Amino acid sequence: MSCIINIMRSAFFVTTFTAATMTATAMETDSLSMRTGMTDWVDPIKAVPDNCVYVTYPSPHRGEGTEASCLVYLPPAYQTDSLSRYPVIYYLHGGTGNQREVRWLIKRVDSVIKSGSMNPAIIVSPQALPIGWYINANTNDKKVLSGPIEDVLIKDLIPYIDNHFRTRASRESRGIEGFSMGGRGALMLAFKHPELFGSASSVAGAVVDWDEEPLQRALECTFGDINSPLSKVYFNAWHPMTFACQNRDAIVDSGMKIRMFVGNADRLYEENGNHITDRFHSRLDTLGIPHTYTIVPGANHNPEEIFGTESIPYATDFWDMAFMQSDSIGIPAEILSFAKEYFPNERIVSVTSLPDPRGTHYVMRLGNGDSVKFNEHFKWIRIEAGAGQHVPASIIHNGIQTYLASQHLNVDRVIRIEKIPKVGYDVMLADGNSLLFNTEGHLIPPTNR
Repeated sequence: MSCIINIMRSAFFVTTFTAATMTATAMETDSLSMRTGMTDWVDPIKAVPDNCVYVTYPSPHRGEGTEASCLVYLPPAYQTDSLSRYPVIYYLHGGTGNQREVRWLIKRVDSVIKSGSMNPAIIVSPQALPIGWYINANTNDKKVLSGPIEDVLIKDLIPYIDNHFRTRASRESRGIEGFSMGGRGALMLAFKHPELFGSASSVAGAVVDWDEEPLQRALECTFGDINSPLSKVYFNAWHPMTFACQNRDAIVDSGMKIRMFVGNADRLYEENGNHITDRFHSRLDTLGIPHTYTIVPGANHNPEEIFGTESIPYATDFWDMAFMQSDSIGIPAEILSFAKEYFPNERIVSVTSLPDPRGTHYVMRLGNGDSVKFNEHFKWIRIEAGAGQHVPASIIHNGIQTYLASQHLNVDRVIRIEKIPKVGYDVMLADGNSLLFNTEGHLIPPTNR
């Protein structure tokens, strides 16, 4: 009992955003904010954020006949398009938290998906015990309350989601994110299973070492008696850095996308000269594992502060870029290479094949509204810019650029360019004027056409 009481008093791993954003009265009446028991694998509170469903699934790795629960966010297109499949973001809650913590993330993602600024994705938030650290607990120790969380998530939950929802069941289309204890868990599970996850995001991840956890009882309930040296050995064996070292080559070779956030008012960033997240970031650099690390001015240990209106926006383009590889499955390599060279910061929305007497043609549509048509040999034959966009200058023939400059016209006025067989290029400018150039990029006057 003392273990449970002391953990609930912890100021570090408590999921602080609920307390920071709600009054005491609201927390009493808002079922999304209610706590769960320390050993509740099934959340007894079935309240869900908007556009979510409450799901229970079998957890045989806990024991025969057992179940666990999760929340699943389904994008609007899921209900209207019965054929499409979607990438999945697994969200891991913080210490003393529960599956309902995910609402801060869903609120942001749902908004940008509806606005068209992010490709649709599914979000899954499992109930993973308030003090489980996302590992298979040291159940040989009588003080341990947790259980085989890793096995349940990896071996029970992921297969269940892939079998019961229209997911893209590949590592490229599977990401994982978490806050605090969940941020640590996201990195640990991604680094341990690079064959399952193509991207990982840690929001104020608790990448602490054994002696840096201020409430040792929070360790004891998962790793074992704090006075036993074996408990520290067990803790170190499950540290995300351990798996980063063990699987370094697989992580790098797979192209895993990794990001970390922390507020500079968080003790994880600095406490008495101890920079916990900086140290972890430096170790990843030393290993040569690519990642981004963002320090948010003024933010404390709270995702609502990290991604608040006065700090930085929640960058959903991370997921679009991470999932782009999964979106590209089945797309010809020549088209992927073209997009990477000329549109490196744009996501591919779709590639459609078109029948043609000379061979199949293709149309690639990008997130900014641009479209590119390719011939049967995957060579571009027409590029049309979306609203407010222009054709990339790097594609436009140097001779055409020279002519535009001589007429005091900026190259960014080109909104469409098309190759005309045996003639050259048809170029449309933003004012609607059309110019014809030969294959050398020289203007063909109207009288010579």
